[in-house]
Amino acid sequence: MLLPIFQWAETLWVSEWIRASTWAFALLEVFHLFGLTLLLGVLAVVNLRLFGVGLKAPHIKDLASDAWPWMIGGGAVTVSSGFLLFASEAMKCYASGPFFIKMTLLFFALVFSFVFQKKMTRSDEPSGASKFGAVLSMFLWFGVGLSGRAIAFF
Repeated sequence: MLLPIFQWAETLWVSEWIRASTWAFALLEVFHLFGLTLLLGVLAVVNLRLFGVGLKAPHIKDLASDAWPWMIGGGAVTVSSGFLLFASEAMKCYASGPFFIKMTLLFFALVFSFVFQKKMTRSDEPSGASKFGAVLSMFLWFGVGLSGRAIAFF
């Protein structure tokens, strides 16, 4: 069922251009890692605040509100460069277990961030549920990063 999508992505003109280029893949990888670092760094600050560790001064809702544009920016860079990286080696990804783990974790991390974490950051002080949510968020997002790194080895 997914095979035709992977085959289509592999035959896009941009996929062929990236594969033929000496530097395109490496440059895309740099942008992908930069976006992921920005996203995870900002998420770590917000999640540590939700957990009650780190920054104490700003209220959670103020910190999350200020951090939101940076998370969106980091996510946009990560997803756009990630699609191009995927398209350039789609059939390799099709045969990769870590790729499917990454996509599954990415789906849950995005749903969690856009639905639940937005609600958890509306209060002034962390609750027990928000502490659990902070741990779950970090597990999901770092799982995305680690499984993405594993794609190169499996």
